[in-house]
Amino acid sequence: MAVASNDAPTVALRRVLGFRTVLSTSAGLSYAAISFLGCVLVANTVAGDSAWLALLIAGGLALLAAGCFSELNALYPSAAAIRLYIKAAFNERLALIVAFMYTVTIVAVIAADSYVVGSAITHVFPQTPTLLWILLILGLTMAANLGGIRLAGALQDVTTYALLVSASVISVIALATHGFALHTPLAALSDAGGLFNGVTAGVFVFSAFEWVTPLAEEISDHRLIPRGMFIAIGVLFVAYSLFTLATTNLLSVQDAHGAWHLPQSVVRSAFPQMLMAEAGLGEVGRWWMLVATLFTGVMTFNGGFATASRFLYAAAREGTMPAIFARLNRATVPWVTIVALSSTSALIAVLIFATGAFQVLILVGAALEAMIYAVAGLCVIQLRRRQPTAARSFRLPGGLVIPGVTVAIFTVLFFGALVPPANQLPAGTAPLMVAGIFVGLLALTVVYVLTVVPRMQARLAAQQATTRRRRPPPAGQGTTGV
Repeated sequence: MAVASNDAPTVALRRVLGFRTVLSTSAGLSYAAISFLGCVLVANTVAGDSAWLALLIAGGLALLAAGCFSELNALYPSAAAIRLYIKAAFNERLALIVAFMYTVTIVAVIAADSYVVGSAITHVFPQTPTLLWILLILGLTMAANLGGIRLAGALQDVTTYALLVSASVISVIALATHGFALHTPLAALSDAGGLFNGVTAGVFVFSAFEWVTPLAEEISDHRLIPRGMFIAIGVLFVAYSLFTLATTNLLSVQDAHGAWHLPQSVVRSAFPQMLMAEAGLGEVGRWWMLVATLFTGVMTFNGGFATASRFLYAAAREGTMPAIFARLNRATVPWVTIVALSSTSALIAVLIFATGAFQVLILVGAALEAMIYAVAGLCVIQLRRRQPTAARSFRLPGGLVIPGVTVAIFTVLFFGALVPPANQLPAGTAPLMVAGIFVGLLALTVVYVLTVVPRMQARLAAQQATTRRRRPPPAGQGTTGV
């Protein structure tokens, strides 16, 4: 049966994905068009060409989080992912609150990314409306996902590897135009405050590598996931560092005090990657980077829809989302969730288009991801206590040291992202706007989990009880008159 019923979907997801797609999904979901803006945000905080230091530290911290997710995935290789980890470690309500906040992060990143991609296209074709491109790309990606996970996985492979090669080559060529001469590559070492703020923003550009874990039920061997995440972080560091070095080297200006910094026209731009490519390669760079930017959009939307839809599908199976979200089409794809995610992303993208507040969304995403990584560390610690002898195909070395350090560092970075420095916010933005948005999202999620979810679970339990009563007894066990 290709389409699951509303009440009790029984169709299993297909295990058809290999390591190539694990790596492309983990790296591709992080290497979004909005990541270019995140790198510029880091460079705006850290002096001169030394933003790569902040990225190096942020990448190292991402490895800590990847280790925690690897152990959790080894215990629970499920489409429910973070929700199942937290439920096993703590309780269902906390699991639902964090998991739904997690899904909000995915939707917000997809929406912001669509704005960046649309703006880049309009930069090259100024006579066309940005909003049209946003909706067109989202629609095409939705159609690709509805065609099945094998099609979505193939699309992810092609776009991710093509982008990583293209963007890195563009950056190297751009650097070569100045003879690879850097201005102040180690300046961040003398500015601890700037380096901390840069690392806080840098967390966001690496975030989403762990979004591959909800695909555990469709990967041929879930043990491939840890390797994919670790390698993805290394690849991302190289690509981000090259882009950031090229951007700061080509576009930075020197002030009256001799300090190098990016001009506000670059910092506030929705397409800094286009400006860098044009400065380094002229018209060729303009078109080349446009194609690369389109690839980032395709793989972010494609991978985001694939992973978020599987999480919502798993939630619907357990009665924490409406049952309709568990419906599968003939390609064994949770089509209702994909359509809902596409529509929600489009609405948020329209809001970003109207306000231009993409930088605020980057910082909200950084806070949400830092929170998720701290929670992942807590889950590892708690499950080591609750299930010390449980089989784990991956186990972090060093006892509780790595998860403990992960919790401590990402908790600090979480609060740092909630109250960012003024130069990371758009002009005229309230200093506590990021914290306000986070609190608002958290409040809505808590209300949903505490009021709506119990009713849906009660309804599902009643439906299942009715189904059991109506089911005829096995042959030979019926009642007989005496």
